Amino acid sequence: MDSPALRLGSGLLAVSSFGLLAAPIIIVRNIPDLSTRASRHAFAGALALIAVAIFECVLALIPIRRGEVWALVLAAVPFALVGVPVLFVDATRVAPERLWNTLAPQVAGLVVGAAALTICAVGRNVRRRRGQ
Repeated sequence: MDSPALRLGSGLLAVSSFGLLAAPIIIVRNIPDLSTRASRHAFAGALALIAVAIFECVLALIPIRRGEVWALVLAAVPFALVGVPVLFVDATRVAPERLWNTLAPQVAGLVVGAAALTICAVGRNVRRRRGQ
């Protein structure tokens, strides 16, 4: 049986993964013309972000909920390789008048995701100590 902490953490992680879909939807909606290289790269990046969101959700709902360490470690990779670098780039490159609207959702998502991963790690350790 999974621990309450694993259920809570994996649920939070799954919900936060749906939040990741906002950026690619906005990106795709605002691509004016797919005949340019930059537009096609933006489209490919948006599709990659959608794939990451789906991947994160599946990890949260199946192996992380069961307490599998490999999945917990793998779920942290998008935060390190996508979330944090994009946050730094946006913090230094976005126009000042749009900075709050750009950074606030990113920071909130990273905080919720990191909290969810931490809760899962704690829940897994508690479950392991109980011998489950």
